[in-house]
Amino acid sequence: MDQPLEIKSPWTMVPTEYIDSFLAEIRDALPPDHPLQEHELFPGIKLARRPIFIVDDDTTGERIRMDFEQRKRWRKTRFKVPAMQVFQDDAEVAAMIERDHLAELAAWRAAAGDE
Repeated sequence: MDQPLEIKSPWTMVPTEYIDSFLAEIRDALPPDHPLQEHELFPGIKLARRPIFIVDDDTTGERIRMDFEQRKRWRKTRFKVPAMQVFQDDAEVAAMIERDHLAELAAWRAAAGDE
C-alpha cells in the first residue's frame, strides 16, 4: 500500500479556489499542439512564493514538476514552455520535498544564528 505524500514547507497544497486559475496558466503556457494539452492535469502542490508546481497528470498517472521561472524552447519554435521534470514515482517526489524542506530549515537556522 502506498503511503500518502507528505507536503512540507516550502511546498504547499494549492487552495481549491485557485486550482482553475493555475490550470488555466499552465494550459496557456503550453503551445496548442503540446501533448499535455489533451491530458487531465491537476496542479495540486506549489512551491511557496514561486511559480513552480507539481502537477498530477491523471491521463498518464505521472507527477510533473513545472517550473515557470526556468523556461525551455519548445521543439524548434520560438515558444518557451515551463521546464518540466517527470517523476518516476511518489518516492522521488517525497525525496525532493524532503530536500527542499531540510534546506529551508538550514537557512532558517543560519539566519537565526546571525541575529
